[in-house]
Amino acid sequence: MSLGISLLGADADLAAAIDAADSLAVEATDDPADADQGDRSGRAGLVVTVGEEPLTDCAARDEARPILPAGLEADWSPDPEAVPELVAGESVEALPTVEARPLAVSVGDDATTAAFDVTLIASEPARISEYTVSVGGRPRATFRADGVVVTTPLGSGGYARAAGGPQLAFGTGLAVVPIAPFATIADAWVLRPPLSIRVERDDAVDVFADTDRLIAGAAGFTADIEPGPALSLVDCRNWKNSNESLPQS
Repeated sequence: MSLGISLLGADADLAAAIDAADSLAVEATDDPADADQGDRSGRAGLVVTVGEEPLTDCAARDEARPILPAGLEADWSPDPEAVPELVAGESVEALPTVEARPLAVSVGDDATTAAFDVTLIASEPARISEYTVSVGGRPRATFRADGVVVTTPLGSGGYARAAGGPQLAFGTGLAVVPIAPFATIADAWVLRPPLSIRVERDDAVDVFADTDRLIAGAAGFTADIEPGPALSLVDCRNWKNSNESLPQS
């Protein structure tokens, strides 16, 4: 079955290039809600996202269609200019996909979704707090640091990597990485969710889900982190014309 495409986060030029590649039905929009109409032609749907924010939006609305994330700093994500060549002549059945699970994060009654990472960070610069990481209700580690980031495999090449965390393959768990830890030797952990992070001190801490602030200036709270509904991501490493011949972001 040929593709009907919803395009999120891109300009009209890319939509026109995709359409010209194979006369595909392309619905370009900046509103994630409009992408629900991308397969109204009756053909099977593919969502193409450009950049991080549209992919976060897809996670928040539990997108069921395959997603091709372009423009990310990852070897499985193509440059947006390569997308028209990739999708030309393809069918949904031919798409090589991997499962990615966003995170459902909650602090009390406040809850949201993160596709890439969850970050707890001191509200004021250069302030240290104390954090306890628990898995299945059992404490796993306690440390003092400016903050801590919990990242999915999808986000493990970003901020958590810069903070000293590992690069994760899909399906391997979550990386928990202290930010500027108050220790001579700092550890990072790869853990299976669900997990929780408790702020043990009275210092004000902010909580971010990807780039959105969930909590500002709170203290003595617990952030609960669970796996959300899975997204189906197209992995360009296993698709035609990948790696050697396609420009990567």
